[in-house]
Amino acid sequence: MTYRPMNLQDATIVEGSQFDHLLILQDPEGEQKILLDSKSYVLGRAVENDIVLRSQSVSREHATLSGITVPSPLFQLFRISDGTAEKGKSTNGVLVNGEMRDSWILMDGDEIVFSSNSKAIYRVLPEPPYANGKTGIFLECLQDLGNSNSKLGKYAEAEKCFEQILAIAQKQYGETHPNVANVLIELAILNYSQNLFDKTENLFLQAISIRKIALGDEHPEVAIAMLELAAIYKTQALFDKAESMFLQALEIKQKILGKDHPEIAASLVDLAAMYYSQKRYPEVKNLYERSLKIYKQSLDAGHPNILSVQKKLASLQKKLRPKWLSWNVLIPASFVLLSGVVAYTFLSPPKADINCVKVLPDGSTQSISGDECRQISK
Repeated sequence: MTYRPMNLQDATIVEGSQFDHLLILQDPEGEQKILLDSKSYVLGRAVENDIVLRSQSVSREHATLSGITVPSPLFQLFRISDGTAEKGKSTNGVLVNGEMRDSWILMDGDEIVFSSNSKAIYRVLPEPPYANGKTGIFLECLQDLGNSNSKLGKYAEAEKCFEQILAIAQKQYGETHPNVANVLIELAILNYSQNLFDKTENLFLQAISIRKIALGDEHPEVAIAMLELAAIYKTQALFDKAESMFLQALEIKQKILGKDHPEIAASLVDLAAMYYSQKRYPEVKNLYERSLKIYKQSLDAGHPNILSVQKKLASLQKKLRPKWLSWNVLIPASFVLLSGVVAYTFLSPPKADINCVKVLPDGSTQSISGDECRQISK
């Protein structure tokens, strides 16, 4: 068996950590205890591997162990992955605690099976903080890892973390526990970040179903998940699904809070926004008026929520202006008015001809015709 030389850059033991990480191997040639103090290891029957599995039943490069640095109180974790990045997956796969796993972050006591005659036990000494049923510490660490990877755009790594949390939660609490529903929603949001809408929808529907079973059909957490899914449907222009899910959630909220609660008004405004995008303006107006009435009953005059709805309602009035007031109707009306002016000009009676007189030599005056008068004025 050969091992790589140790150097400081490869070390994974975090300064201040009091834990040792061991892999206890059992194969046809006996038992080996290996201290895990490097960043990564390749396990398999090939003699050039970091850890040699002394069995012909395993692949040449069967699995990979990778160190992960985490904050206190755990400091250090190890992930086992089936196969290697260069050679792909192994022939037999990797069983962790009796389940086939492509990837798994190890906990103290986990059993790893490589073949019928080769396995390993992972140990952390002294006893880690998550021992004796305190798995919450370990799950919180996994969730932090998942969230960090998601923020960095490492969605595959994040998904591995959340899928492991889901597997542990299902085993520990049962498949219809609220904690399981919470993890499903985390996975749904992660898939939504990757524009995987079909998977997102399926995970949300599973979570809603579990919350109904565990908490009851009219629990606030059921309504919250429904509203989140309705918002996703809306972004996909699946308006029928969005409306159905939203109205179900709104009904639950009304039963819990009452129809005149400010949160109901806020939900009505959200529903109005959905209808507005579909140009369902009369329904939008009705929802704005209902929400405004609720806000005025429960909030002080001049509250931002009241002013906001009033502004939206005033803007909507332009959409609902009667057709006879529209610009394309005003043009013909002005044309009629102009026609009346023209008609009056042509049909009004002619003005009387001007009267004109001329002074005779003896000083007397004499009326003359308009034509003669105009000739004189020239």
